[in-house]
Amino acid sequence: MLRLGFMWAALILLFAPTLALHAQTPALDAVRTPFTNTLQEDWFNQVLPDATRFSEKSGEPPVLRGYRAGADGSEELVGFVFLSADVPPEEKGFAAPVDMLIGMNTDGVLTGIKVLNYTESYRYSLGDFVADPAFQAQFQNKAIEDEFRVMRDIDGLAGATMTSFAISQGARGAARRVASAYLGYEEVDQQTLASIANAKAEIESLRWEDMLAKDMIKVLTVPLPMDQEIILSAMFIGHPVIGQYMIGAADYERADRDSRARLGGDGLILLAVGGSGATQFRANMLSIAQGDGTPQRLDPNHFVTAGSADDGEITGHANYAGAIVLEDTIDLAQPFSILYKPRSSPENLAMEYSIYPLGQALINGDPILSEADLERERIAQSNIFVRLWFAPPWGVTPWAEVLVLSIILALVLTAFLRKDARIRWVALCATLLYLGFYKGGFLSVAHITGAIHQGPSIFLGNLPMLMIIVFTVITTIIWGRVFCSSLCPFGAVQDVIARFTPKAWRLKMPQAIHDNALYVKYAILALIVGAAISGSSISLFQYFEPFGTLFFFSSSALLWTILILILIASAVVERFYCRYVCPLGAALGIVSLVSPLRIKRVSQCTVCKVCEHACPTGAIRKEKIDFKECVRCDICESKLIQKAGSCRHSMLEITRRQKPSQRIPSREIDSYSPA
Repeated sequence: MLRLGFMWAALILLFAPTLALHAQTPALDAVRTPFTNTLQEDWFNQVLPDATRFSEKSGEPPVLRGYRAGADGSEELVGFVFLSADVPPEEKGFAAPVDMLIGMNTDGVLTGIKVLNYTESYRYSLGDFVADPAFQAQFQNKAIEDEFRVMRDIDGLAGATMTSFAISQGARGAARRVASAYLGYEEVDQQTLASIANAKAEIESLRWEDMLAKDMIKVLTVPLPMDQEIILSAMFIGHPVIGQYMIGAADYERADRDSRARLGGDGLILLAVGGSGATQFRANMLSIAQGDGTPQRLDPNHFVTAGSADDGEITGHANYAGAIVLEDTIDLAQPFSILYKPRSSPENLAMEYSIYPLGQALINGDPILSEADLERERIAQSNIFVRLWFAPPWGVTPWAEVLVLSIILALVLTAFLRKDARIRWVALCATLLYLGFYKGGFLSVAHITGAIHQGPSIFLGNLPMLMIIVFTVITTIIWGRVFCSSLCPFGAVQDVIARFTPKAWRLKMPQAIHDNALYVKYAILALIVGAAISGSSISLFQYFEPFGTLFFFSSSALLWTILILILIASAVVERFYCRYVCPLGAALGIVSLVSPLRIKRVSQCTVCKVCEHACPTGAIRKEKIDFKECVRCDICESKLIQKAGSCRHSMLEITRRQKPSQRIPSREIDSYSPA
């Protein structure tokens, strides 16, 4: 009884930090998920608080319109409330789309979201993990032009990247489609927005002198009598990004409006006029020529005012500015000439001009890459090691987590290869405390169903989980179920229970029952995987993976009942859960059938039962090992003398322990000598 009390005291101490942590969590009624799509009126004001009345749902896509009293007493529209499911296509999370009620005002700004229902895998272990007020509050006052990128624009939910993505991108996509239908919103693709931003950054990094050096600006000096001169500086400004930078937003807007009103082409060429004779410049003396064509005098309607050169980068480099509106007959991709004929000269003076690469890209709508984009392209074309180091698919590398996890994996592998029980217990404790209670970063059959639904690429966004998966797959293929032995937090829980449970309590499962019961876990695996393959959104695994209940502290009484029953069963039958219930263990057992490096057997194993009695999963029957059931716990291998490759027990000692009818004749003992 003393040992029993000690065991339960140890378990209470072990689980107390988690119990205390969850006991301190406040009620979150305002953001709790109702798990129903049947709407309640009080939810409307939660997502669109400025409205005092809501219409019936109508329109295409269907929305509820929110109204309030205006300054003159009449009702005015303040926004829309709509279901994400009514505005397809929906973004899919780890298992299925997340149903949301979304509010948006008439400026295209989100006013709130409320998650109504979701069937994500973690919910059954974590409880209502989406009910995070800090997470949901991020969507208030979020303009639909934003990208809603998880871990950049939106802080995601810990350990639930795919769910965070589904909510963020789903809310943005649905709101944009509603805005397109009712607010005249025209969505610009992200590549175009990025190109414009990159063009703006590039042009704003240049000064007038830089543009002269790059031939973006060409200069024509026109000599005049009395040592005067006109200095004409030409530059393409046929895009707002360039035009606003060069002459200021107000002057560019007027020039652009005038050029379009005069039915000119899209080519707008800034002509900055300076020099001591600037006042003698006359636009009607300009001509345009291209190739071998005859110069054409510029139509007066094709020259517009571009300001007084007192705003933008032109400041200090000209007296005033105009803009040439090129005819549609001018090929902007080819060089052309700007000619000026001063009154005092019988001939035209000319300068050849070619629109620079940035201007050409804006004309053609080509992608404009930033320095960072160019670096990413360079990395993308490099070998896989360069790509993984500089542009990993998981984004920012969590080095602290990677370091801790690397130490744990190293402990597990060292303990396994050295067959060192002390190191194995250190690894088990680290696994239990860090991966189990602290990070909740353990493998689950939900990762298998998630890969079925979304493909294996879903794991690339989480480096620590990817490390665990890769380690587990490789070690299982080579040696068998090493994960089950030392890297599974719930396996560690069972080993802790076994260590403190009196041996008198242990029951040996009758062999016939054991041989049949071990296939239950394979049936459970088939049920869960079959449901995932069929596309069913029904989640079953939470009823068969009690570690989620324990480490995430589930709010379900049913799941806690299942957990307690399995813990009690594990106190009576060693590693009960691993033997008969674990679907992930079943999956790893199937993979381990191809493992080449299995446990060696020696002559003594045909008659010795020492390892058979010590095996925690009942996988050994004398010299035979049911390898798919073996968890590579090192117990039986530690009983072999590594140097000799034979059993620690001499055949004489084994024979002495046997019943007379089972003893091997002494003349045959020599045949069982170590290999």
